[in-house]
Amino acid sequence: MVIAGPIDAYVTSLRRALRGPRSAKADLLAEARDGLTDAAEHYESTGLPRLAAERLAVSDFGPVADLAPEYQRELALTQARRTAVLVGTAVAAQSLVSELAWRREATSWTWQPDHLYTLLANTVDYAAYAVVAAALLAALACGIGARYVTVGRTFARATGIAAISVVAFFIAGSILLSAFSPAWTSHSGAGISAWHAVASALTMTLPVWMTVSGLRCVRAAAA
Repeated sequence: MVIAGPIDAYVTSLRRALRGPRSAKADLLAEARDGLTDAAEHYESTGLPRLAAERLAVSDFGPVADLAPEYQRELALTQARRTAVLVGTAVAAQSLVSELAWRREATSWTWQPDHLYTLLANTVDYAAYAVVAAALLAALACGIGARYVTVGRTFARATGIAAISVVAFFIAGSILLSAFSPAWTSHSGAGISAWHAVASALTMTLPVWMTVSGLRCVRAAAA
């Protein structure tokens, strides 16, 4: 039976305390282990036994309970940045493909949207522009912008909740636009274009992806 040394035990405890993207978490844990190992080797070079050197290195590093919150903040912001980039990219892509599909399909329609339908469609369009811009700003704030503005786990949690809210809004908007458009509801499946097929695929897959990423944000911020 192999007994873990103080450094292994410390890193294991830190790993259990953290929640967030696997690659980012692995990098933080590797950084912590390297720092502990370097400190232990320094103490060992002064004549201390390896076990005592590791214990002293761990003691200098500080309790996991003191270190974990700052590491967790970094993980939460990493997840928030990924979520913001995903939401911005997904909404932009879905809006572009949907617009192209709409224009291609609309060439054969005789139906003209009324004022309320036009208002709803414009609201969804402008909301998409706003979401893409806000997502870009959030991604910058969680990345390089963190040097200039103070953001933390609360901001990461808000980013996750916003991502889930965006999904709910656009799903509702898509349902309403389809429900009140006789051109869409009467459209024959046999004549569906490639653009319409792509738009439908994005509508089904991207919301799930964004929701999962948003939930991960909330989880990382609450850990």
